[in-house]
Amino acid sequence: MTFRFAAVALLALSFGFTSCDKDDSETAPALRAKMDTSTLTASSKYTESFKDASGQSTVDLTAANQRLDMFTEFNTYMAQVAVAAPAVPATLDEAKLRGLYANTGGYFTTAELNTSGLSLRGSTAASFPATNAEAARTYIEQSISQLATASQSVNNVATPGNAGRLGRYLVDANGYEVNQVIQKALIGAVLLDQINNLLLTDNALKADNSKVVAGKTYSELEHNWDLAYGFLTKNAIMTTDIAATPRERFLAGYLNEKNGQASPAVYMAFLKGRAAIVNNDAAGVKAQAEIIRTELEKTIALAAVSYLNNWKAASALDVKAHALGEGLGFIYSLRFCTKYGADAAFSDNLLAGLMSGSQGAWSLTNAQADAAVNAIKAKFNIQ
Repeated sequence: MTFRFAAVALLALSFGFTSCDKDDSETAPALRAKMDTSTLTASSKYTESFKDASGQSTVDLTAANQRLDMFTEFNTYMAQVAVAAPAVPATLDEAKLRGLYANTGGYFTTAELNTSGLSLRGSTAASFPATNAEAARTYIEQSISQLATASQSVNNVATPGNAGRLGRYLVDANGYEVNQVIQKALIGAVLLDQINNLLLTDNALKADNSKVVAGKTYSELEHNWDLAYGFLTKNAIMTTDIAATPRERFLAGYLNEKNGQASPAVYMAFLKGRAAIVNNDAAGVKAQAEIIRTELEKTIALAAVSYLNNWKAASALDVKAHALGEGLGFIYSLRFCTKYGADAAFSDNLLAGLMSGSQGAWSLTNAQADAAVNAIKAKFNIQ
């Protein structure tokens, strides 16, 4: 509202000073020399394509990449409960799980992460109002407690009502692979939410692009865009082939796996959008942001549908449990898919329908899974 009132005030001033000879259409000089966007290709390195007049890179992915690395360490610790024989699965320390999530206790392997002042917890559901954001963080922390409790039974065989392992996968007493639920929920609550609902929104794209941030080489708008890229990958060129190595992590990995035909377009949208920022082309920036936001949200939906269908198709209990855990986590993440109009109510309704059986996953039916799949397909226009 402040911006709108300011715009009205400026308009009034323009009418009040009609004797001024200055052309009202004149704009401030561009911060950068214009780029030829046709030179950007799939082999262009994002981190080396945007430089200032002195040849210094204007790209800094550090703050986003640090949270990507935090996520990796947190996930690696959780994954100790899912190892193939003859390795011995480990129980999990709840204090360490919580510390890795909140960045307390110095549990990360590098001082850079421990002293960064950043955390997965603080980045969870950051676009939500404070009360709603805290509810999402509480959900993750409650799931952490459930995972730690289930891990005490990591060397037992799971049965209905009793936590334990199904093959290599640890499930709780309700048959849910909680570490997968947490991982997939954080893909939406941290990575997608930061990119789609904070950094690439229409409002964020109005950030200042007329001067560099004090002591930095980039403008505020340039940095917003770069952080969005950094929440996807640390790579100079985002890998867009699921078979290529190194494989991307988390959201970018599932973009390749579940929405692969769109992955090259997303990378090019990051390049073209950043060039449009250099060129002060607001319409071009918005158009590329739309591509990124749309395809990342569709990735979450496609993953949820895929894993529920995998659960239905599988016959082995361990395969079913693994697919369901991933599916439930991605369904939680649907609440962050705001471009498609999904929200917490939509997500929670789907989860309630899938988890309403008297014995949790043990009593889930194909009809319940189909109802969720059909609702997701309808919301996200998936054929």
